[in-house]
Amino acid sequence: MQRGYAFEAQVRRDVGDLIVSGDTIVVGVSGGPDSMALVTVLRALGVRHDLPLQLCIAHLNHGLRGAAADRDAEFVAARAADWGLPAFIEETKGLSPGTANLEERAREARHRFFVRIAREVGARHVAVGHTLDDQAETVLQRLARGGGARSLAGMEMRREDGVLRPLLRRRRAECRRYLEDLGQSWVEDASNLDARFTRNRIRHDVLPRLAAELGVDVSIRLAALADDLRVESSLADLWLDQALAAQDGDTLSVAAVLGAGPAGGRLLHRWLVERGLRPGRAQVEALVRLAATGGPSGGLDVAGARVERRYDVLTVRRPATGMGARDVGPRRWPAPGAVELGSGWRLSAEALAGAVESADGPREVIVDAAQVEGELTVRPLRRGDRIRLRAGRRKLSDVFTDARIPRVERAGLAVVTRGADIVWVPGVAVAYSVLPGSGTQRRMRLRAERLDCCTWGSVVETQEFWVQFG
Repeated sequence: MQRGYAFEAQVRRDVGDLIVSGDTIVVGVSGGPDSMALVTVLRALGVRHDLPLQLCIAHLNHGLRGAAADRDAEFVAARAADWGLPAFIEETKGLSPGTANLEERAREARHRFFVRIAREVGARHVAVGHTLDDQAETVLQRLARGGGARSLAGMEMRREDGVLRPLLRRRRAECRRYLEDLGQSWVEDASNLDARFTRNRIRHDVLPRLAAELGVDVSIRLAALADDLRVESSLADLWLDQALAAQDGDTLSVAAVLGAGPAGGRLLHRWLVERGLRPGRAQVEALVRLAATGGPSGGLDVAGARVERRYDVLTVRRPATGMGARDVGPRRWPAPGAVELGSGWRLSAEALAGAVESADGPREVIVDAAQVEGELTVRPLRRGDRIRLRAGRRKLSDVFTDARIPRVERAGLAVVTRGADIVWVPGVAVAYSVLPGSGTQRRMRLRAERLDCCTWGSVVETQEFWVQFG
């Protein structure tokens, strides 16, 4: 019996102040030795270790093992009744032996069930029976999948969502001995021996063979590695917080990625995760290469978004949704007058009277009214377009390069023409021929402004202004 008390004292020390007296905890109990040891030791903490807790038992029958699964549910219900604890026992119908990723789907179903019960009873934690051996298996499985440092840090004793693992530093064999010392029974799940599941092969074949070949307790070493990597990841997070706080707006500078050296991929990954994207290792490596060797523009599709290089910064561009995008042809624009482009922008031409006024920002220009009044046309960019500037006629493609507008965005720019001549590209350039001179008698203000609503399409903004067509 004293050995059992020692196990309880170790668990009490392990959980520290993660749980406090009076906490309500939903305990996930399968009926196996780990979960039975968990609920037994949590009950004992209030009896012998001055940590009384309000416990609720939760058991989900996946309906995958027929009579054996029903036996487990009945066993858990009977033990809960013996203990005088409330029990929530349900069966799910959504899984079958042929379900793809069965282990993952079953785990997700259990988690949803536990969280729902915790919400219903007002529990602060959901406790599950993962042990040090489970941690070692998790690390090895993630290593085989190509996980990075954070992934190899394994499971935490307490997650931010309230999931608690009080037995994470205890061995599976310790749990069995503890139950034996107390004369407590449990049930065995035959599926834990099924070699079709990766975790079972790691548990019963890979880890024992590694231990035999290397002459060390590999599970202890892997669990220790996870602890070390968790500390290293915390330190890395502090550095990442500082590095990203120094970034300007919603972009990530190429210089920051390259300046971070080998940590550039980690910085880039964190920046993308904060924007709701989950890139794989290969995608992060490709984006680092884009930053290091790419031209002034380029991009990569990541999880339904486009991560683009726009000269010296990286940005995330998301497709428009729910706006019924359609093709847009040339639009007539009376001057004076206004035209709405349907993409959330409005172009207006206003005759000015009295004193000469100045333009207010890059989306507005003052022009010679005689050179633009009548009817203007707004259209998308065309190959070979040129505009007459002070230094002479220039290709718009060259103007856009000077303005640092990525090539992938140029097809969406709004081009304003009068007859065959381009007079204005909002936010980018205005033709020298329409600018007021010493002999100008009347002036007109051309303005681009964002509307409150958007009927279709998308508007793209960087340091300049342009409208997305089509």
